[in-house]
Amino acid sequence: MKTTLVLDPSSALTIVVALLGLSILMVSLLYYALKSRRVRVTNVYLSGEPESVVSSVTPSISSMYWGFMKRFAKSLYRVLVEGVHTGSLHDWYRFLSSWLALLVLLAVIVLIASII
Repeated sequence: MKTTLVLDPSSALTIVVALLGLSILMVSLLYYALKSRRVRVTNVYLSGEPESVVSSVTPSISSMYWGFMKRFAKSLYRVLVEGVHTGSLHDWYRFLSSWLALLVLLAVIVLIASII
């Protein structure tokens, strides 16, 4: 003999939320019971360099980039500031796609040169 439980939506929602809360509580208790109590302490990875080298004061990458752009690549800097920074997304997309096309062309040339 089958029994069918008929509930109104608010009672069904209450039961589902209670069961969900109970399952979250059980999973949380299981997690905290099985979690390792040992704390693993490791040294900071310094890219293979001694700490004296890594802790020395160095300029940021962005300041090095803009310093290079302003001093050695003045014409490219002028194109970037005057041509690309127009506020138009089309100009920015065109600039990026031209660089992407140049990089893809360079990759194809290197690939062909390595095969030959």
